Amino acid sequence: MHTLLLILIEDTSLCFNALHGLPGPYIKWFLDKLGYDGLNKLLIGFDDKTAYAQCVFAFCAGPTSEPIIFDGRCSGRIVEARGPNKFGWDPIFQPDNEQGQQGRQTFAEMDKTEKNRISHRSRSLQLVKNYFLQHPEYRT
Repeated sequence: MHTLLLILIEDTSLCFNALHGLPGPYIKWFLDKLGYDGLNKLLIGFDDKTAYAQCVFAFCAGPTSEPIIFDGRCSGRIVEARGPNKFGWDPIFQPDNEQGQQGRQTFAEMDKTEKNRISHRSRSLQLVKNYFLQHPEYRT
């Protein structure tokens, strides 16, 4: 009997363009130590407040397979904290709209449906979904 070992992992980053991608995957620890105000202060000397939220899923079909990376991103900017603090750094990330222009709401101010429609995680998950739809050998 042959058992197929499938592995799917995920990580999320918040990348400040002025800081060449920092805090990136370390955002949880930056937020924990600095808070929203401290994260904003990191950019105080920079005109560029743009950032991107990133969600990466990696899938591997076993020890002899190369991992496949699914990289979903959402461009936006870092702003003063607005909205309820329900999830991580949502109050300071204001995503761009679908036309690539500056949005009006932070992730925290959006309703869940809107956030899930445009978020970095939903974009990455769409890539994962498309991959599995094209590869029925991984369905059980």
